[in-house]
Amino acid sequence: MREYTGTLVRAVDSSVDVSALCSYAAQDQLAYPLLSGVDPYDDTIFNARQAAVLSMELASLAAEAPDESLRMAAVELLSLAALLEVQPGRPHHRRLLFIGD
Repeated sequence: MREYTGTLVRAVDSSVDVSALCSYAAQDQLAYPLLSGVDPYDDTIFNARQAAVLSMELASLAAEAPDESLRMAAVELLSLAALLEVQPGRPHHRRLLFIGD
């Protein structure tokens, strides 16, 4: 999660397997259109408007993923996506950034 200025707000712990979650989501592009579009080799950026849809995808995965590590990754990313929601006193123009290899 970064501010528009590039300042890091928060990052996921290295133990969270984001790539496995994105690979799982890519198996069902209709159910997870945003998450399945995360590029494993390049950067993928979501803004606040996109994060609202992404949050629904992540909530679904947090509840339904067949593997505990996938559910934990979805929960972790869901907490990051929540930081994009407009709140009083919270800076606007944050971005959720997935950094590819």
